[in-house]
Amino acid sequence: MVAGKRLRSVHAARPRSAGAPRTPKPRSGRVGSSRAGIPQVCAVVDIGSNSTHLYVAVSDGVRQEVIADESMPIELGRLVEQDRAIGRKATAAISDALSSFRSRASTLGAEQMFVVATEPFRRARDQDGVLKALQGAKFGAPVVLTHEEEGLLTVLGLQHGHDHSVPQLVVDIGGGSTEAVELHPGELPRAIGVSIGSARLLARVSYQDPPRAREWQELRRHAQIALADLTVADVHRLILVGGTATRLLKLVPATLINRTIHREDLAAMGELLMALTAKEIAERFVISQRRARLLPAGIAIVEALLQRTTARIVTVDHGGIREGLVVAVARAGDGWRDALPTLVMETRSSSLH
Repeated sequence: MVAGKRLRSVHAARPRSAGAPRTPKPRSGRVGSSRAGIPQVCAVVDIGSNSTHLYVAVSDGVRQEVIADESMPIELGRLVEQDRAIGRKATAAISDALSSFRSRASTLGAEQMFVVATEPFRRARDQDGVLKALQGAKFGAPVVLTHEEEGLLTVLGLQHGHDHSVPQLVVDIGGGSTEAVELHPGELPRAIGVSIGSARLLARVSYQDPPRAREWQELRRHAQIALADLTVADVHRLILVGGTATRLLKLVPATLINRTIHREDLAAMGELLMALTAKEIAERFVISQRRARLLPAGIAIVEALLQRTTARIVTVDHGGIREGLVVAVARAGDGWRDALPTLVMETRSSSLH
């Protein structure tokens, strides 16, 4: 994207990732299906950079309550960053995880399990082969999401009330990529994906534990370069979702009350991460050591986001693409993919009343 241009509308024709199967239109021929409004058990799986995640919830297309939230660590982001490929061993691990998750979801009452894959699949040179290897099981091949689709699912999955009468930027900082969606009242959402996330930034800078001052500077420089083309119109609020954002809150416990991060909170988080090892952070704040290791990179991305936008308030939301996918399949069934832009507009419009 050329610097200075607004984020492009996702209502235009969307490129589909190579190898991703085309999803049929909604069975009813319109957004939503006959199931919308009827509580049902929905099971979704997100194959991400750091882990493969099962999320099962009961939803009527608006509200949802979690039944199961589980994950298996499969570090695809690191593999693809190193080899540009997922490989047979990781493919077998994904297949085993999906089989286990399918049995779990069925036991919990889900008739279907919807599987999506994100940044590692988008970049992997063996994507087609991996998808073919996963095809044929009960769950079928994963749908490889575009950056835009990830962004729209994130917006659809927001769990807290937000003032949609003001411009906002919703950002999901993942392991391998960062998705941003610009929201303006009465306008179509505009989304962009940036191929940098906390795990990918760690791989590029390879900072020590804890990172030194020079490495912090490198983290910030790489994050700013990666987000250089992210230029948006004035936004009043920056809404963060994803594991990186929710774990940052733990570093300054007072932020957990209103889920708002001020600049002084961000500075305090950075000081902690420079003073303590990932193991010490993990033990003190009940975070996995693997996740704690990524937090310095996460902070560098948040700082770069604040520099690229006019937002002064940072809010962290519990939701994300898994919650958004539950809403989408509950309302649109098998046609959720084509319905995404309309579903986001409908959800935002209804929240204004």
